[in-house]
Amino acid sequence: MKKEIKTNVMRLLDKSGIKYETLYYDLGDEKFSGEAVSDYLGLEYDTCFKTLALKHEHDLFIAVIPVDKNLDLKKCAKAFGVKNLEMVKVKDLLKEVGYERGSVSPVGIKKKHRVAFDTGVLNHEKIEISGGLMGIGLIVDREEIIRYLKAEVLDICEEK
Repeated sequence: MKKEIKTNVMRLLDKSGIKYETLYYDLGDEKFSGEAVSDYLGLEYDTCFKTLALKHEHDLFIAVIPVDKNLDLKKCAKAFGVKNLEMVKVKDLLKEVGYERGSVSPVGIKKKHRVAFDTGVLNHEKIEISGGLMGIGLIVDREEIIRYLKAEVLDICEEK
């Protein structure tokens, strides 16, 4: 992958003065998972976050959780103050959020939405999120990204 690629996520962070470190990985679509990306990059699972798009009626919600955790839909709906949530279908991701599977980032989503990071984010000053393109991850400062996204920190993952 060419290292001179500048994604929309990077442009938005640059414009806001948020520093990030760019990481590149090369995984085939069949091997892709958050854990596989973490392994490839040599990062701990709980420092790498995946972005999930959820819907309640016509409202969009974004959940950002550690790659080795599962979202608890009931707990997440309650935390967001809605009756229920459902995952945005993979085939609808591009239309709903502007990203395809494997490239969904909490930065640059095209529709108005609420964002919540799982409480596990509080364990780390720096976290890895998607750079908005398959093959690109970004290390960002937790406080800066939460502030930039006006995100909430909520208990939204299943208990192990």
